[in-house]
Amino acid sequence: HNIHDLVGMGGGGGKEGLDVASALAEHASAQGIIFFATTSPEGFNKYIVNSELGSVLARVEVNEMTDNQTIQVLESRAGILEYRHQVFFSYDSLATAAQLSHRFLHDQNLPESAIEIITEAASAVRAKRGLNQLVRPEDVAEVVSSKTGVPAATISEAESDKLLRLEAVMHERVIGQDEAVSVVANALRRARAAVRAANRPIASFLFLGPTGVGKTELAKTIAEVYFGGEAHMIRLDMSEYQDKSSVYRLIGNPGQQGTGLLTEAVRTRPFSLILLDELEKADSNVLNLFLQVFDDGRLTDSVGRVIDFTNTIIIATSNAGTEFVQARFADGASVEEIRTQLIQEKLGQYYRPEFLNRFDGIVLFRALAKEQIKHIAKLMLKGVAKDLEARGVELRVEDEALEVLSTVGFDPMFGARPMRRAIQDNIENVLAQWIIEGKLGRRDVVVVDGQGLHIEKAK
Repeated sequence: HNIHDLVGMGGGGGKEGLDVASALAEHASAQGIIFFATTSPEGFNKYIVNSELGSVLARVEVNEMTDNQTIQVLESRAGILEYRHQVFFSYDSLATAAQLSHRFLHDQNLPESAIEIITEAASAVRAKRGLNQLVRPEDVAEVVSSKTGVPAATISEAESDKLLRLEAVMHERVIGQDEAVSVVANALRRARAAVRAANRPIASFLFLGPTGVGKTELAKTIAEVYFGGEAHMIRLDMSEYQDKSSVYRLIGNPGQQGTGLLTEAVRTRPFSLILLDELEKADSNVLNLFLQVFDDGRLTDSVGRVIDFTNTIIIATSNAGTEFVQARFADGASVEEIRTQLIQEKLGQYYRPEFLNRFDGIVLFRALAKEQIKHIAKLMLKGVAKDLEARGVELRVEDEALEVLSTVGFDPMFGARPMRRAIQDNIENVLAQWIIEGKLGRRDVVVVDGQGLHIEKAK
């Protein structure tokens, strides 16, 4: 079993390793001896193929089982599990285990991954519902979902409602950008209803627009709404991948397992949002790598493992063509007119046409208006209010305060990005000082108006 471990002794090619290989080869070629050994494709290619053993052993490929073959194995195992856990499996639950394991559990192969799933499902059903209960497909889906974070269960009524009002949910965090939010929401609904190509990422978008208008915030919102939290976001700064060799930082150094920043992140978190910041700065070889991901939904890492990207959403942000986009918006041009012109005339210096055509949507972001900046300030202050609420203190923000913040917290070059600093300097610093000095008590009200902050003491 795992003969490559034995052959590799002594550093994989040292004197001791060669001696063991020679002895094994001698016995394997002797008449009257039936010799079986197992190894992995990586072990065979690294240690066996060019050794003496490679010349005397016949290679027999044992491939991963198909879904149908796996179901047959599960049927043969189900009786043992039913007796052990005092539950019963429906045929549909076994079929679901095979299908979902094949789709989502890529660190293991069939049938092993599916056997593990039905074992956990049997235990979970007994613990939850008691003896002599039926293990249903949704029970299996819950186990897969808990192991991977993938919402594999059937769309519930509550989730259906959320999907139908995705725009409203997104606008709770993203101010303005109606066209961008609409394009993204429609793509996510198609993906969740499985109306998409199964061999590609869930969706892929190129977000174009100036700094500080909500591109990254919309990406974070998608991670929150679709994947359940920003912890499911893999963020890469593409300005760090400006030369040809930087490809290896993404997929790993040749022969060194676990050294690819992108492939390892997706292997361990296959249900994730991948955010590629400042894509226009990446080397063309890096862009070609993502072209393969868009086409095939997979990428091979430095040791030959195939990493699955079909449960990811890929969002690239770019400032390319920003001045043109904003000028055309100001002229009253439609989104479709601007997008077509942008692709045909402006983006060619950064991206090849076949690369641009792989995106499910090229999403244009507008510059923010002053009224939208006020809304952003209001959103940020909700976080401050929540922190004060935990102390029993209310925060009341007057409209004139929002007017002041929308002036000092906006920059034509950086959009709403300076707003965080403006709130920190003008409000949070004062609150921190008052808290340290013990000036704030429970049921006090902090009022923020055009003149600054003051406390209304509880009566």
